[in-house]
Amino acid sequence: MIQQEARVQELLDTVLGGAPTDAECDELRRLLDQQPELRPSVISQLRTHSLLMWMLSPSAGAEGDAGPHLVGYQAVQAVPSLRSVVAGQRRYWYWFTASILVALLSAGALWGRLGGASHEALGKVLDSSGVAFGEATTALLAEAGDRFAAGVIEIDSGRLALEFASGVSVELIGPARCSVVDGMLVRLEEGQATADVPRWARGFTIATPAIDVVDLGTRFGVATRVSGKTDVVVFEGEVDLKAPAASEERFERRLTQGEAARVDPRGKIERIFQVHGESLGGHWSTLDRPEGGAIAAVWDHFEARESVGFYQVIASGLLEDAPAYVDHPHQWNGVDADGLPSELRGADYVRTANDYRYLPRLSLNVEFAENATLYLFFDQRTAPPEWLAAGFEKTAMVVGLDEDAWQGNPSYVLERGAGRSVDNRFDVWRRRCAAGETVVLGSMGDGDEARAMYGLAVVAE
Repeated sequence: MIQQEARVQELLDTVLGGAPTDAECDELRRLLDQQPELRPSVISQLRTHSLLMWMLSPSAGAEGDAGPHLVGYQAVQAVPSLRSVVAGQRRYWYWFTASILVALLSAGALWGRLGGASHEALGKVLDSSGVAFGEATTALLAEAGDRFAAGVIEIDSGRLALEFASGVSVELIGPARCSVVDGMLVRLEEGQATADVPRWARGFTIATPAIDVVDLGTRFGVATRVSGKTDVVVFEGEVDLKAPAASEERFERRLTQGEAARVDPRGKIERIFQVHGESLGGHWSTLDRPEGGAIAAVWDHFEARESVGFYQVIASGLLEDAPAYVDHPHQWNGVDADGLPSELRGADYVRTANDYRYLPRLSLNVEFAENATLYLFFDQRTAPPEWLAAGFEKTAMVVGLDEDAWQGNPSYVLERGAGRSVDNRFDVWRRRCAAGETVVLGSMGDGDEARAMYGLAVVAE
């Protein structure tokens, strides 16, 4: 504990000195996450440092003002060694405060700690078209038009998109009710929200009655349920799930890209198998499938203790550059300038989990809501397993996979358009399926050759 206190002080001195590295800022965030009891002293030092920097600035005291600001400034000017330090640091006056705020963002709702709720604008409203606001709404600043402050936001219907000054964006889907506490904390009491958080604003939190969802630089969705549970879906990056501060329970669980969980107030995790929505995670739902679409359900045999990966069902979404997997940024493309085969364009499709490609056992179930043709994209580098050859017909069609950079191939990049940057080719297999039928798919088979997980597309008859 003493060593950690000393290290926090050393890192804080570096930040206040004006030249911290990204690694040092990350280490400071991590230490303050691990030792929350150190936060009050750090915040106190921030207050003191900020006050001194203001007092010791020449602009802090007006001409003829012999108050403490000017006296402090004159005292420093009389000591050359101090004068050189203050002169150097004064250039970073605003930068100091910004740096330490960024370093502490993951440690909690700092804005509230430093001054409590305020009616100063915290950000702007990006889109409120089609929104019906509830009577409880207090966060919108009438005099500012498109600005919002700390307070309640209640919408009966529609979508409301907010952007915080930090660059965090939050989209609410009505009916929803939340309290904007400060620039780093939103309490979602009812409804669904999606947050897109830049790296420098990590620590942004959406709290529900069941859990706190703490961002680690990511895009994630949160939805409250009438059961008292909370659904969390991670589209990019990572989040930490924690018990609310006021709760007697204590738990913590990290979710990464491609994972989704339903969590109760005791921290019990249930797996969410499928998420319906748009290919880029804009509109999404963990509830029943939307009207239309041939895919009724997708699930596998793994329990929550083994995996909390999800499958995303995208209606009419198979177009050029369609995201292929929930856990990797690779994309489906046509193998040449002609693009995807016409038979597949605009099909419903399933974003599977690429990390499942080497699983020795897998039982993936697809249930159909209506008569349809199921298409399966299988990596040409891997021999087709018995269940595929026996249950599907191989077609002459081929689709391509454009891979983004990953640990094995850091030089890979995504490019837009058909036939561009196609790194691997997949044969297309098909099978006719009846309404109400459930088709069971297996693993990709044994082997350690380079491979990518198969993809699924469905075209209703």
